[in-house]
Amino acid sequence: MTLAITRKVSPRFNECEITHIERTPIDLNVARHQHDEYVKTLERLGCNVIELPEQPDLPDSVFVEDTAFILPEVAVITRPGADSRKPEVDSIIPVLSSHRPLVNVDAPASVDGGDVLVLGKRIYIGLSMRSNMEAVEQLNTKLETYGYTVHGLQLTDCLHLIV
Repeated sequence: MTLAITRKVSPRFNECEITHIERTPIDLNVARHQHDEYVKTLERLGCNVIELPEQPDLPDSVFVEDTAFILPEVAVITRPGADSRKPEVDSIIPVLSSHRPLVNVDAPASVDGGDVLVLGKRIYIGLSMRSNMEAVEQLNTKLETYGYTVHGLQLTDCLHLIV
């Protein structure tokens, strides 16, 4: 069964990090309803959903995909590029450690999961304001034993490789 990890919407979601767009008001009730529908859809599709509680002090924490990316052999714990997002990683580690061995991205490297595209044994990382070449080099070394190669792709005028 496919495992899906989600997190409830923070009450401070209106304060989330933004890049390349103007801030517009977010209706928290609508966002929570949409998230609930997303979780229900995952369940209808047969996923085993682990829904983590909201993190009230971390506005972006609903975006759990930025804290890790999962490979068949290992889970990679990222090091988000925005300082405000770094604490989000702490709560994903215990969840993933029961499903996979973990590999950590360490300073000075930074990578957001939204900048990661996995195609077979090739991993592409968008080099953005949030992800850097140090992460590419570090992950090439750490994932080599699993047969992966990691490549950087320069990005401009966008937040992430994956939208």
